[in-house]
Amino acid sequence: MKDLLSMTRVPKSIKNHYIDSFLINSENLNSFLSSHGISNSELEIVLFTVSKLYNQKVDDILESCGNDWTRLDSTSSPLILFVQCIDELLSEAHLDISSRCRFILNSFSKTLESWMIW
Repeated sequence: MKDLLSMTRVPKSIKNHYIDSFLINSENLNSFLSSHGISNSELEIVLFTVSKLYNQKVDDILESCGNDWTRLDSTSSPLILFVQCIDELLSEAHLDISSRCRFILNSFSKTLESWMIW
């Protein structure tokens, strides 16, 4: 019986769910931008900014939901949240990223949007 109890699966926390998704999505974004010749300095700016925006949004979600999975229905999925952060980054004119990088980010974002159900 003791072995059966140790095999009980503990659900992932909401925070870990969002963080794990972010890590996968940001690695995909990093690979995509790298494969299109975006410089390391621009990559760092993009990834740092998206991370900052994403973490702020996750903090807001956690504040409103705690770790209650039933309250997540009214929040954005991790992928939608990630795309929203890219779109927010693109709307920030003061960021020091090239128009080419912005174009590629926009393409990446639009490609993901076509896979999502809003």
